[in-house]
Amino acid sequence: MAITLYFAPNSSAFAPLVALEEAGADFNAVRIDLAAGEQHTPAYRAINPRRRVPTLVIDGTPVTEVIAILSWIADSYPHAGLLPDDPVERAQAFALMGWIASTVHVALAQVRRPERYADDPAVRRALEAPGRAAFAAALAELEARSAATPSPFLIGGRFGAVDAYALVVRRWADSLGIDRTSFPSFAERTDRLFDRPAVRRAVEHETLLPAAAAAA
Repeated sequence: MAITLYFAPNSSAFAPLVALEEAGADFNAVRIDLAAGEQHTPAYRAINPRRRVPTLVIDGTPVTEVIAILSWIADSYPHAGLLPDDPVERAQAFALMGWIASTVHVALAQVRRPERYADDPAVRRALEAPGRAAFAAALAELEARSAATPSPFLIGGRFGAVDAYALVVRRWADSLGIDRTSFPSFAERTDRLFDRPAVRRAVEHETLLPAAAAAA
């Protein structure tokens, strides 16, 4: 089986990168330079017409959206336990990941990608404050959940897809300059997760130079 993950550093694609490494999958990672506009090239648009990352291509078939990709990885590598076996815990995992995708990510986009919502520069600027407020509220919710969860992992008794996605949120919080003292439990939890070997390998994928740059 040929697996290729198209990703961009510091994006939500970090969660599938971590999951693939945690699962021990044999895959190829292709970095897309969003700042250079590589997502708009005909080659990438043929893979993902929405021009977003991540995209996972499995034997030539593309799968988009973080939750769908994480679900495929979990189902294809059941030994990794990326999703709980218990039906209720599994549903809770999807609920939390859906909330990150539909609420937390949207709040970040209001700050970092306001062009998705408005053409008027004044409106774009006006989106930042409510976006930051919504993100802070979501982070407070994650902090409360983390503080109330005795397990080292957010759902269940082992590292899973939810934890991989939580690392993305932590990165977003840091990128927005949010003081970690406002989310101490979540910060400590994610600090520990960043020390996992699979997570370290995912970070290495982001720091490796693209082939073209390395050859230059």
